[in-house]
Amino acid sequence: MTQKIPTRFFLDMVPIHLRNAGQHERLAWAEGKCFCVPGELAGPLRRQGALDARGNLTIPAELPEEVDQEIADVVLLAAAFTENPPLSSRLPFSYQRVPPRLRALAATCLGRLHAHRQAQWAKFPGWPLDLSADFVADLLNVRPGSRTGRTPVILTHDLDSPEGVRNILKYFLQLEEKRGARSVNFMVPHGRPLDHGALGEITARGHSLGIHGHDHSNLTPFASPEQKHRRLVDARETIRQYGILGYRAPSLLRTKALLSALAEWYRYDSSIPTSGGLFPVPNNGCASARPFFLDGLAEIPLSLPRDGSLRFLGHSPGRIAAMLIDCSEQISASGGVVMALTHGEERFSGNPAMLNAYELFLDHIACSDRFVFSTPEEILSAPMRRVDDAWLDVSQKNNY
Repeated sequence: MTQKIPTRFFLDMVPIHLRNAGQHERLAWAEGKCFCVPGELAGPLRRQGALDARGNLTIPAELPEEVDQEIADVVLLAAAFTENPPLSSRLPFSYQRVPPRLRALAATCLGRLHAHRQAQWAKFPGWPLDLSADFVADLLNVRPGSRTGRTPVILTHDLDSPEGVRNILKYFLQLEEKRGARSVNFMVPHGRPLDHGALGEITARGHSLGIHGHDHSNLTPFASPEQKHRRLVDARETIRQYGILGYRAPSLLRTKALLSALAEWYRYDSSIPTSGGLFPVPNNGCASARPFFLDGLAEIPLSLPRDGSLRFLGHSPGRIAAMLIDCSEQISASGGVVMALTHGEERFSGNPAMLNAYELFLDHIACSDRFVFSTPEEILSAPMRRVDDAWLDVSQKNNY
């Protein structure tokens, strides 16, 4: 019988600063960084004298006996789902009917308004990167990451519009190919006619396709079981035609019910960000850059901050490139997988300044001996990726 995660775990996340990892080499990557841990872990550490009143932690040689290892799962899943539909999912019509530039303007206004309130919308997970779940997993020596070999880097694009598809073909793919990389391109299967010529060119050039929801109306995660099933079934022919293995929810809106239903159709999902930030809702993400399983479905977290969120918050292209590089280095040190998301539309990354930022990021990855361009297929087929080794099937242990 599965064990339900106690609700109180979700309400008591304690910020800490790792001052000293002690003799635990697996935690050397986390020294000097800040994380959040459940009160059920912070309390015993305080009583042991390892965690001081200011939140500084020196890891003892032996952890308190009363610490439950399943607390690692709690941190991973505490903010992993977006169960409450946002405004875009509650409108009486598809929000896609609102002109794209007007939607972008509204998101930019929201982002600029809240940019200086990060302490409220990024309490947990933090922004732009939070690896608290990986820290707790290493602290308790469960769900280890990979620190052997080079860090996999997966490049992805969401094909949200014809403009985005055109620009991905015109600009992005050649930048990636020049550096020996191939990307995953998540396409919207319904809502407008598919450009099979463009999709065929993407796959002919060695890149792959994924499914990006149904019609990008943000309704599928919150639909009834019957409606959800029908929307997933509608992509069946496209999945077969292009050999699609992965799914990403539009706007990264995902519920427990949606991810449970995906396993029938896909090998992996990439809808859960490591740190969601302000969008799609405040305080969302799994705080992990390491793959895991949910009901038999591999989840590969979207570990880098998205171009849209960064633009909406007012970051310059140069700053965005620096953030992507810095987050990638932290993820590499922690044993995670780097996954990037860019959009082809001009208002996102399909403009000269942002394309230059993307090139700076690609060059850093290509020129470093710490990284290697990879694909979800390679991640899924790696010999070390087993439930009893680097991946943990949390759904086998908890009623998440």
